[in-house]
Amino acid sequence: MKEIKSGKNLLFLFMAIIIIIIVIVIAPFVYQSYKRVFNPTHDRDHDGIPDDRDAFPDDPLEWADNDGDGIGDNADNDDDNDGVLDSQDYLPKANAGIMVEIPKIRVYDPRLAQTIKIYAKIFVDNNEFTLPSEGLKEINIDEDIDLNWNITVDVPDDVGYHDIKIMLYYKSLKEGLIDINGENADKNEEGKIIEISYYIGNKIGYQYPEGKDYAYSDGYDDGNDFLFFDERDARIYYRIVTIEIT
Repeated sequence: MKEIKSGKNLLFLFMAIIIIIIVIVIAPFVYQSYKRVFNPTHDRDHDGIPDDRDAFPDDPLEWADNDGDGIGDNADNDDDNDGVLDSQDYLPKANAGIMVEIPKIRVYDPRLAQTIKIYAKIFVDNNEFTLPSEGLKEINIDEDIDLNWNITVDVPDDVGYHDIKIMLYYKSLKEGLIDINGENADKNEEGKIIEISYYIGNKIGYQYPEGKDYAYSDGYDDGNDFLFFDERDARIYYRIVTIEIT
């Protein structure tokens, strides 16, 4: 009887070993089958990108096509198809543009006038813009006035720095510059306008000033009192932002 039990034990042990081996062998296949059946996300080329997010589901070397030209971004040397090679492009995934905003202004005037007519000129490199589009805007003196003026311009993606100039004018019986530069006391044009060498950065949304919504400059801060120098001053709020041109 003991020999029979011993034989049965050996048989059970042998069968258990066989079962364990079978489980080890087929487990990966069962797991893959489970993923195919119960997980709707597949990855045919095994590049780690699910097929539903893979622009090239059968190519393990490619998964994205930023500009939709049929060439994967890894092989494409111009991912945004703007004619500038990625190696020379400050924003290789987007066609870069610059937006200049003037959201608010406050004009001072010593002549006891209640209102003043103004307009602005903005230069981005060699591009000139005049705001507002209707030519002039009449505003109240010595009040914060919401303008919400802005211009946008396409710029070369392989040029990092761009020259920005903001100039504010008044027009009444005569026409002239309003001083919006509080850091330069010169009475010529350079002392009244804002000039910035703007770096576009390497991402959409990069802006000047960094870390706050808007910069401001107040022409009154240069010490040239308009009572003695026949100068109109203003405080201007502005922002320069790198945007995508579509």
